[in-house]
Amino acid sequence: MGKQAKRERKDEEARQAANAAADGFSEADKRFAGTLNRLARGIIIGGSLGVIAAWVIPGVEMGRMLGLGLLCGCLAGITMKSRDDRKRRR
Repeated sequence: MGKQAKRERKDEEARQAANAAADGFSEADKRFAGTLNRLARGIIIGGSLGVIAAWVIPGVEMGRMLGLGLLCGCLAGITMKSRDDRKRRR
């Protein structure tokens, strides 16, 4: 990475820190809100896909597919958070 790119990155981080101070939320609060956002999104999408699968596949209980979809969505949300955290550390 060149010197100019490092300087621009440092300036961008300083701007983000200034904006965070203006918002009134700490970095931990923003991280927690992001975690809840990803988890909720995963649960909603997983549950929806489970119900759709119950409609398409004959002979499958809808409640069981909804529960399985919610569980898979929860795991997907945790995975999205993990990938995003790993990407931000680089």
